[in-house]
Amino acid sequence: MNPAKFRLAGVLWLSGTLLIHALVLWNFRDFLWKGYPDFTIYYAAGTMVRRGLGHELYDNAKQFRVQREFASGVTTRFAALPFNHPPFEAVLFAPLSYLSYHAAYLLWGAVNLVMLAVLPVLLRPAVPLVRTVPGPAWVLASLAFFPIFLALLQGQDTILLLFLYALVFVSMRAGRVGSAGAWLACGLFKFHLVLPFVALWLAGEKDLLRRKKFACGFAAVALVLAVVSIRLVGVRELAIYPRYVLGLEANGGGGSIYPPVMPNLRGLLAVAIPHVPHGNWLVLFASGIVFLIAAWIARSSQPDSGGVRFSLFLLGTVLVSYHALGHDLSILMLPVIFLAAAFRTYSGWTWADCAVLLGWIALVLSPLHLVLLMRYNRYGWMGLAVLLCFAGISRQAHRTAPPFQTVGNR
Repeated sequence: MNPAKFRLAGVLWLSGTLLIHALVLWNFRDFLWKGYPDFTIYYAAGTMVRRGLGHELYDNAKQFRVQREFASGVTTRFAALPFNHPPFEAVLFAPLSYLSYHAAYLLWGAVNLVMLAVLPVLLRPAVPLVRTVPGPAWVLASLAFFPIFLALLQGQDTILLLFLYALVFVSMRAGRVGSAGAWLACGLFKFHLVLPFVALWLAGEKDLLRRKKFACGFAAVALVLAVVSIRLVGVRELAIYPRYVLGLEANGGGGSIYPPVMPNLRGLLAVAIPHVPHGNWLVLFASGIVFLIAAWIARSSQPDSGGVRFSLFLLGTVLVSYHALGHDLSILMLPVIFLAAAFRTYSGWTWADCAVLLGWIALVLSPLHLVLLMRYNRYGWMGLAVLLCFAGISRQAHRTAPPFQTVGNR
């Protein structure tokens, strides 16, 4: 694409999208202030830990009583918005619980903005496109990416996970695979968006020494987090945590867990073929196919295609994650950046390029996100955009001169 046209298209997209997001923020300002966002679960968990109630962290009745202390204006919530994250994450929010809910919500938002501002600094050595765009413009572009905007509104922790994945990418590119494993383990507060990546990377890596270093770095931090969790809630409470999470998935978490709004294979199948018999087995089968494809592509791809492999693993991780919501797509900001850089180098278009482009457009098109999520409550269709990108990148990984070579391993 002509650089001038590419720049103009970017400015138009950025301006229009930020205006839409500003209108959404204005319309939902009262709901945000009353305590409707997901930040409720983090603030309540931090409060319980500060009060020495870690052993009751997964008691829904206790969670609800604490949440009512600062979110009594929420009229549509008759039970706790459940804290379904591992215990150690509550430690992160315990200091924020010394502040009022509103102050803590704003401070957490500011921390997220700082991470978004640092993100291009981390990626600048690897992605030439980032070096050509001023830092403030990248922050605005991040805010124009709907999943990140949604994560900020909800006070979610997925921007932190995005930041950790950026550190993983930078570490891998520099050959520090042990550090990459350690950084990735820090993201186990969303284990369903981390463990698939770990499995894919280990399955796709051909170098035994690199696999050992990565696994050791990951296991060391994971062990520390397990010890913190035990000290926090006790062995008994930690032992029931898996059953607690599975129970929430089975009963819908009081309405907060709804497969048709999940932008993964589970959500895509839920909206494409609802009420299909043995749906969970079908999800498992489809996830297995995606996993095998990603691992096989990684093992057969060229050494300088690290950017392809990283993007492939992130897309595959989202697809096979059994639980994912709109804000969880924040981690796909990295593939979105890599793809934006690659589009400028395309000279010819294949079906794979078209698939990636269609998926990329759907991911960055905020009106589509808003319609699917807030109008039709069928955000699972966004899983098709992720699948298109995954399929296209899988094909591109076999190219002799992959367009992602500028972000490959050194």
